[in-house]
Order: sequence, then C-alpha cells, then structure tokens
Amino acid sequence: MEENNIDFSPNSTPINHIEAADYDLHFATWNIEYLKIAAIQLRLVRPRSLAWAIMLNALPPPSSDIISSIKAHRNFYDELKEKLSMDPRAAIDDDPLSQNDESAWKQHFCDNELKALILQDVVRTFPDEAYFREKEVQDLMVRVLFFWARSHPIGYRQGMHEVLAPLLFELHSDRLYAPDEVSDTLKYYLDKEYLEHDSHMLFSAVMKGLEKFYSTGDVVPTSSGRLPTSRSMHSQNEVVRYLERVKEEFLVPLEHELATHLAECNISLELFGIRWLRLLFGREFPRSEIPDLWGFVFADGPVMPNLHYIVVAMLIAMKSSLVEADCGAALSALMRPAPAPVGYVCALAQHLRRPLDCPRPPPPPPPRQLTPPDTPPHMSSWERVEQLEQRAEPGSGSEGSEGVAEGADVARSLAALALVRARLPAAAAALAAALPHAPPAAQQPLRQILQLAALLQCRNHALIDVETALEAAENQPPEAVGRRRIVPVRVQPPRARPARPTRKPREVPLKVFHQVECQSPTDLPLLDPLRLRTE
Repeated sequence: MEENNIDFSPNSTPINHIEAADYDLHFATWNIEYLKIAAIQLRLVRPRSLAWAIMLNALPPPSSDIISSIKAHRNFYDELKEKLSMDPRAAIDDDPLSQNDESAWKQHFCDNELKALILQDVVRTFPDEAYFREKEVQDLMVRVLFFWARSHPIGYRQGMHEVLAPLLFELHSDRLYAPDEVSDTLKYYLDKEYLEHDSHMLFSAVMKGLEKFYSTGDVVPTSSGRLPTSRSMHSQNEVVRYLERVKEEFLVPLEHELATHLAECNISLELFGIRWLRLLFGREFPRSEIPDLWGFVFADGPVMPNLHYIVVAMLIAMKSSLVEADCGAALSALMRPAPAPVGYVCALAQHLRRPLDCPRPPPPPPPRQLTPPDTPPHMSSWERVEQLEQRAEPGSGSEGSEGVAEGADVARSLAALALVRARLPAAAAALAAALPHAPPAAQQPLRQILQLAALLQCRNHALIDVETALEAAENQPPEAVGRRRIVPVRVQPPRARPARPTRKPREVPLKVFHQVECQSPTDLPLLDPLRLRTE
C-alpha cells in the first residue's frame, strides 16, 4: 500500500471538514483519499458498493468518466456470457458422446455439472436471510460464480459463494434504499437491470486480493469443477504459507505469550485462519457489521496487503480467553464468532499498523454471557446446554424458511456439538483405560462409544465430507490439533441387495477448465476493464 501523510486515525477530521451524505456524489467527499479515511473510520455512506468499487480500483471516482467505465464492465460481462453460453445443438457433426476436447456437447455436460455443484453451495447461503431464499437471487449467484470460474484458471471453490453474497446484498440494498431524486450518474449506476453485471464486477475486484488464498499451487481442477481436497494433497498451499508468515513475523513478536500457548496446544493458525481469510472474516462477526469491516479492508486497495493485521488483532482481542483456557476451550473459542466488535478489531489493527499515529484502543466490554443469570455456578456444561434447550420456547423468534433451521436452533446445535467434540473423546479414552477387560455385556456399548469418539476426531471417512477450505480441520481433538493423522472408523456396511441386470450407459469423462474455446483471459472477446485498472 502506498504511504502518504494523511491522518488515518479513527478520530481524525475528514478532509476539508465536509460531511458526506447518502446518495450525494459530491466530488470532495467521493475522491479516493476521502473515501479511504471514511472507510477506516467506518463512516462510509451509501451507495457503499460504489465506494468499494472505487477503492478496489474497479471504477474511477465520480469526478472522472465513471459512466463509461461502468458501461465497459457491463459490456464485458454481456460478451463473456455470450461467449461461454453455448448451445451444443447448434454444433454441426458433433456427437453428444464425443471424447474430443473441442466437442461442444462435452463442454455442455461439463458446464451443467459445474453449475449444479455451485448451486449446492448457493442454496445454503445465509439460510436465515429471506433475500437469499429467492430463486431469482440464487440463479443470479450461480451465473456470476459460473462465469467467473470459467474465465479464471483457479476455477470455483467452496467459500466463494459466501464472498459474493455480502457484495450482492450491498448492491441490492443500495438500490433498495435509494431516494427517487438522485443524480444522473447514480441513476445509471443503480439501474436494477444491471444488478448481476455489477455483482460480477465487484466480485472480480474482491477476488483480485482473495484469489491467492484459494490457490493450491500446481493442482488442476477435477472434472467435477472443484479442486481436490486436502486428503489428496500434501504440499502446503499459499494460504498456509501466508499464515505461517503471519505467525512468525507478527504474532510471535507482538504477543509471544499467546503464540506460545497456541503452540503448546498444537493449534496452528491454519485451523481457523483459512476460514478467516477465504471468507474475508464473513463468519466471524454479525452480518450487520460486515460492510464496515470490508470497507476497512478495501481501503488498502485491491491487493488487500494488510489482512494480517486483522488476523493478529482478532487473536489479541481474544487473548485473555485463550491463554486462560485449556487447549480444548481455546480451540473451541477460535471456531466461534469473534467476541470483540468490528470497531474494536479495526481500531486495534490500525494501531498495530501505525502505532505512533493511532493509539491503542481501550478493550471492549466483556461479551454477554450465554449462560442464564440464574444458573448455579456449580452447574455442569451438559446441564447448561440442557437448560438452554428448555428455555427455548416453541414458536419464539422469527419464522425460518421452509427446510431451513432457525438461527437459535443452529447456535444451540453447534454449542452442543462443540461440547461433545471437546469432552467425549477424552471421556471415552479414560473409560476404555479403566476397563481393560470389560464384562461381556459392556463390550459392545463400549466399542460403540469409542467409535463415536473416533468419528468426532476423524474427517477422512465415508460419513464426513466437509470442505477443508471452510472448516479447516476444526473437528480434530484438542490433543491432536495440528497433527496429521487418520483415525480408522469401522462403519457397518449396508445390507447387500440383489443386483438387477441393467445396461450400463456409456460414461463421458467431463473436463471443465481446459476447454479450447477459452484457453486464457486474453482470448475473451472484450479486454477486461478491471484488469486494465489493477495491473
């Protein structure tokens, strides 16, 4: 990031002492310096999505010819869709079962499988938000992610849908809350017909900085459209190397006690840091605070060079609860949303980055305890979870969407699962050690308890298929955190059924990302305007 003499402290006065107003493109409040200061102070005004696009170099400030840049991005997306949306029936002399890489039918089948794979993730996006339950919105997200994946070598990986969703929601909100009387520039930008185009533009700009965290080196995407999981990969990828540098160059010098405690517990930063970085901390804070956090991050430009300060600030904000807890409780705390608010984390990150210019913020008030105030101090963890369940009244709160668990139900389920994961393996091991020669009547129940405990420890078996990019091995036991191992689990095989003679259809191997039609970004029909502005 370029250094300058601007005062970025949280209490600094905006340039020229001019206060920005929503939907007012005053040139003095929409230049890049003013926007950066407002973003760092968490004071961006609407349309925030436009401010994000300007800070990410996707669009110029309104004082320039911003309309022509917006038009270029929208034309680029239209031509990209036209190029990658093929009708295989229009191909002459093309066999649907062709194995040729140039076959339109082969690419068609491959594209359909990739869209289905993306849809599986999209339908689970923000289940408690009604906007993302709409079919039109889900279809829009699938198209944006599909066309981005088809035009970038890294392809699609789980987690990208959770980066697109807040961007799309912000674009939608900017249009929803816009007054009737706005400038001609804003009327053009806020055109609801181009919500999909602008989502692709903003998502492409953000992925300029996040793409490296999804990279896995020389591994090529599989035919299903996703990169192989960590079970088939042994080399460190870019995000793991990045987190190692964060630990050695920043966390250890700044908070040696915390770094030592995590090392003694075998808690490596990749267990939670992969999720933090790939989702841009989207799961770590309340959704209402994410726009402020992302504005703070985007103030550094499209490369986002200072994400490590946020990682360290989040760990420092949790220091007291981490160093005073045992290893299991520390890991459980790191897997839950951050207890500190976004404002404190951003102020602390700014202090770590500029300790002379920005004083260290006072610690935030302690988070609200989840335990009811009338809970006896001697009550066990199991009794507390049970009491929370009993206090949950049927029908209370907002109604969830059909087939989607409500937020409180999910929170209670995750709390109970975390407790079981932390306590059951150790208790099962102690029970097995105490009963080396169990009575015959107790052998089978004991074996089942040990299998359940192993099931919580192991992710590499038939019953668990969790995307490593998001969960980052969170289900390892505390004593094994950071160690690579496979816990064998014997699963009862299903009862064999008599096979019925059927004619096996001819299988067509699918290939997604190495199509002849679009070998590289330079083959696209229109030069990407975002690439022109950021490279």
